[in-house]
Amino acid sequence: MQNIGIFVNLERDPELVAAKHTAAELISRGINVFVDEAYKPLLSHLDVTFLPHKEMINSVDLVVVLGGDGTILKVISDAAEADTPVIGINLGHLGFLTQAEKDDSSFFDKIANSDFEINHFMMLEARIFKNGKVSNTVLALNDIIFRGNGGKMLSLEVEVDGTVANRYLADGVIVSTSTGSTAYSLSCGGPIVHQSLDCMILTPICPHTLKSRCIVIPPGSSVRLKFDPSYHNDATLKADGIFAGDLADGDYIEILRATKRAPLAILDSHNYFDVIREKLSD
Repeated sequence: MQNIGIFVNLERDPELVAAKHTAAELISRGINVFVDEAYKPLLSHLDVTFLPHKEMINSVDLVVVLGGDGTILKVISDAAEADTPVIGINLGHLGFLTQAEKDDSSFFDKIANSDFEINHFMMLEARIFKNGKVSNTVLALNDIIFRGNGGKMLSLEVEVDGTVANRYLADGVIVSTSTGSTAYSLSCGGPIVHQSLDCMILTPICPHTLKSRCIVIPPGSSVRLKFDPSYHNDATLKADGIFAGDLADGDYIEILRATKRAPLAILDSHNYFDVIREKLSD
């Protein structure tokens, strides 16, 4: 690794203490460090190169993200477009997607020695249809969340490859990848699915019935979420927690496996089941 970028969550590292430490550790190992130019006022004394966000991601061999899972999700779509791998240092809480904690002194040696492998994980593409035409398209690594506004329940019909799979009276629906199975889907009763599997997991949010169940469907399928026309609906769509649009009666969502895949660097010592056991033990 010759060129490494740094992206930091300012809420987790407001004084950029972790960012300064990371840059210094990488520089000391002979690595060229690139940083988002938004951080220049606080890091101008360091021997780093400042570039606009997307240009930085396109210019490096690896992006080190300082924050939590949410911080990784903020950069992963741009990283997927550039096919630039991402690795995270956890400054947050759970950190399922991160590979090291902030006090892991061995992390930088592993990075400098390329002691990791790069895996490409499935992402979702969601298309918002208004008046029968696509009004917006978004990507997500974890999940697409379709939820009623103002705490209102929704009446939804879910089609898989053109066939009605289920109808829900619920607060909303989550469509997640296996990577996102340990996120919001899990808290709503969804299954834990190993990250290496390509699939889509359909999980209702607070369904108003005892019979609602999660559904795991093949990755090549098309999922369509439609409103029940006999029931007034008003919903919001989020992709990896980021607002993607409001929907009203007559609008619908189509969710597919994205052509782009999320490039995540995984340390050789990082075992999926160890992470699950450690993060979910409390």
